[in-house]
Amino acid sequence: MFQITNQQTKINSFVPRMEKHGDENVLAGTMKCETTMHSSVLDIFDKGLRKLLYRKPAPGEQTELPLGEGDNLTARKLPCLAPLKWDEDFPGYALEIQSGLALNETLKLTDVELHGFSFEPLDGGSCTVKFALNFRQDGRTSGKLCQLIQDTVEVTLTPPSKDDAQQSLDEAA
Repeated sequence: MFQITNQQTKINSFVPRMEKHGDENVLAGTMKCETTMHSSVLDIFDKGLRKLLYRKPAPGEQTELPLGEGDNLTARKLPCLAPLKWDEDFPGYALEIQSGLALNETLKLTDVELHGFSFEPLDGGSCTVKFALNFRQDGRTSGKLCQLIQDTVEVTLTPPSKDDAQQSLDEAA
């Protein structure tokens, strides 16, 4: 499952909204983020995705140093390809944002759903990953997130435990 720990991530947008839960209105939000990671993140989604998008550099070809070790797939195979979209939702995540608004202040949200992934391969073996997050929150959190729009913050996304993931699948069925 997709997971990031203390990853520098840009918050591109945050949109607060109300959701109906029965007769009750609940404050929710959608946040769009992007981060640059080693292309091995693509293996989480499909083992063949990275080999589709990257190749070994040709002799004499100028490339940047990769962000990690591996199989030297650091040159873009299809440089004119637009970013690829991945159509799958990932519910049950925990989100922590080291906001920088106050010393040692961490925004924490649970029951976060990830969706809207897109992957843009970059030379040097890195990949820009864009994704959206849906969650319920309170007004105080909403205000803090609004202050972070267009900022780069440290994000940790923790996937649900196997038991939580199985329960979500059972509820969806």
